[in-house]
Amino acid sequence: MLEDLTEIRDLLAKCDGPLWSRADSEVLAGLETAWACAQQTLAITARLIHEAESRGIPQQEAQSSTPVWLRQRLRTSIWEAKQLTALAAALARFPALDAAITAGTLSADQVRTIATALTALPTDTGPAKTTEAESALIAFAADFDPTNLARLGARILAYIDPEAADRHDAELLKRQEENARRSRGFTMSPFGDGRVRLSGWLDTTAAATVNAALDPLCHPGQDAQIDADLTRTPAQRRADALVDICNRVLRQGDLPTSGGDPAQLVVTIPLDTLRTTPATAFTPTKAPTPPTAASAANPPSATGAPSPTSAPSPAGAAAAGTPSSVPSPPSAADPPSAGAPPSATTATRARSAARPPSPTAATSAANPPSAASAAASVGGGGCGRLDTGAPVGATEARLLACDARVVPAVLGTDGQVLDVGQARRLFTGPLRRALVLRDRGCSFPGCDRPAAWCEGHHLIPWADGGPTALSNACLLCRHHHRVIHHTDWKARLATDGHPEFIPPATVDAQRRPRRNIFHRRE
Repeated sequence: MLEDLTEIRDLLAKCDGPLWSRADSEVLAGLETAWACAQQTLAITARLIHEAESRGIPQQEAQSSTPVWLRQRLRTSIWEAKQLTALAAALARFPALDAAITAGTLSADQVRTIATALTALPTDTGPAKTTEAESALIAFAADFDPTNLARLGARILAYIDPEAADRHDAELLKRQEENARRSRGFTMSPFGDGRVRLSGWLDTTAAATVNAALDPLCHPGQDAQIDADLTRTPAQRRADALVDICNRVLRQGDLPTSGGDPAQLVVTIPLDTLRTTPATAFTPTKAPTPPTAASAANPPSATGAPSPTSAPSPAGAAAAGTPSSVPSPPSAADPPSAGAPPSATTATRARSAARPPSPTAATSAANPPSAASAAASVGGGGCGRLDTGAPVGATEARLLACDARVVPAVLGTDGQVLDVGQARRLFTGPLRRALVLRDRGCSFPGCDRPAAWCEGHHLIPWADGGPTALSNACLLCRHHHRVIHHTDWKARLATDGHPEFIPPATVDAQRRPRRNIFHRRE
């Protein structure tokens, strides 16, 4: 066998010539033939894997399982190793499938699909009926891909034995529901490049519940209603809808507490960055200089305590800057010891409706930030950091700061928490009700999203001295909240006390103010 495989590899190596001169028919025929060869090669690989298993070779090499052994031996992924192991088991159990893939008439995926369907047949199905089902599915495979073949396999008993199918339908449904419940799961896996992958399984009822919540926010027509130039893929609309729903729940404060605190998101960011305009948000700033004892004890109070600028949903954030530009929290009148001069003031925002302030800047109460984390948050070159350690851009942090709470905290040079102030609450209670009564929904021109989907936005950022008042606020949906923070659109209150928006010159060269007309009162 080894000599034959070596000869086949040599022949395949000769098939690397240029293809541009080949006729279309030859390209298509070559594609189908190469695919059949690949499946035949997988069949040989699967048989070798089964033989190695039967000899106990993976255990002899001190591997915990066959897939783990294959991952090491073949340098493949664990997923592909599991697929090969399943293929080996299928070919060993069903000789007809082995013969079909060896002939190149079945793909490896089709073999696994058929094997799964045959394994799922009721235990009282006789060998003759099993063989009949196997033959029928092999015939169907000539016309159907693995997905549709799986649907046929789920009903194959009704095809070969309708009376038995009626008896076993209820039992099959019960088994499927139990399996779906056992295998349910949801994971979020950071990729380290600014993305997090979501994956998992739901049973059909749970999936219907999720779809019912997402569908109203996923309709393609909503893009045109929000922004004529907005184009999102269906996957992007579903992702945005999931985040919107979570934001609404967090704002309403209906979630149970976690460790004594309501659900929250914490962001730590230098205060200078929080106060910087978007155009200069990513300009590296000079490292903060430790203040003198006098400046620490008597910081200026012109701008008030550090505060958020913008936030779409209940969460938390933190800001750090030099104490010379930020007043210390109420309890900071007594300066810290000389051995640990404060190097930054941190404001932690917990965007939940009624949560007590967190006593630390970017970590839990029992785990104050380390020197490394403090350095990252204070000298991050214009970036903030989530409580997971993941970086977040300055513009995104300012957006998170709008409708949140701020806890001022003084950090020492080694990142130790020296003092913590009181939380500052934003756009809640009567103030939010007044905001909803005035704006009625997203105040951005052309948007019809209701108030329940909207967040409070500071027209003048709180970190820049803007008050948390009706005269300095407007309601914005999540999309338009991001537009205000990421583009040159400007928001302000007109002389009649209602929000109006100044478009950038690329939209209107004369930059004439625009208003929302969908929520106008008759």
